[in-house]
Amino acid sequence: MPRIASDLTWLIGSTPLVELSRLSPPTGRIVAKLESWSPTGSNKDRAVLAMIREAERAGVLPVGGTIVECTSGDLGVSIAAIGRRLGYRVVLVMPECGQNARVALSRALGAEIQFTPRELGMRAAIELTEALQKRTPGAICLQPFTSKANAEAHASSTALEIWNDTNGQVAVVVAAIGTGGTAAGCAMALRDKGVKIVGVEPAASQVMRGGAAGPHDIAGIGAGFVPEILPPRLLDEVIAVACADARAQVRRLALEEGLLCGPASGAVVTAAIEVARRSVYSGRMVVAVLPDSAEHHLDHSAFLQED
Repeated sequence: MPRIASDLTWLIGSTPLVELSRLSPPTGRIVAKLESWSPTGSNKDRAVLAMIREAERAGVLPVGGTIVECTSGDLGVSIAAIGRRLGYRVVLVMPECGQNARVALSRALGAEIQFTPRELGMRAAIELTEALQKRTPGAICLQPFTSKANAEAHASSTALEIWNDTNGQVAVVVAAIGTGGTAAGCAMALRDKGVKIVGVEPAASQVMRGGAAGPHDIAGIGAGFVPEILPPRLLDEVIAVACADARAQVRRLALEEGLLCGPASGAVVTAAIEVARRSVYSGRMVVAVLPDSAEHHLDHSAFLQED
């Protein structure tokens, strides 16, 4: 019987789990969920598809409408791929950042890119995004940091896949905190099953732990504020990871496990190793949700060997 997807949206989800046997501590067991196997190479595909479908159901995104979003990361690549495939115009707004992999991929997928002055930071990009959305007929912003559809997408897919594919053996899920969707969804679906949910943020920007926002180079996490969809009470713990440790772990994933992942994945694995070393989790399964792929981050210092 033929197994042919109708379009790329049918390929979203059902990402595999793989043992990190070389990176797991002697008494621990770390299993990675490879979101890099999603069509555009990140966990953002799940949320973007869910948010677009919700906007369609709510009647706020008309046929041939426009999606305007402020992002220079994996989210933008996902919006470009999925939004354009579903027939929408996609406009991405970001501070001037030169040419990087995410910008190039988003353009290749058909997104229009508008830059704001670098020195004005994200605030200017957010203001332009809001202005474009207001003056463009049929335009919406997906607003992933506040969208319930983001968290619900991960509750109904990511979390349930982890539970089913581990036959309920998972003890801890470790997830990066970017928009907050993955961690929030896993908490919604798995905490009642006794699974602990651990979030990961940059050590240089520990807002989830009550600290101040700060600059860091772990792309995909640490937005500098607490996502509305992920109040800290949903998490059992938040682990802060240093940029250098995330970079080193990206290299270890490649050299020791043959997995090409991005900096957010490096941060998640660093945190997962810390959890798996604890005696309380000896012999128990820690699932690390690796949210990104190397393809989007080849210009990152983890691959340029700058340390």
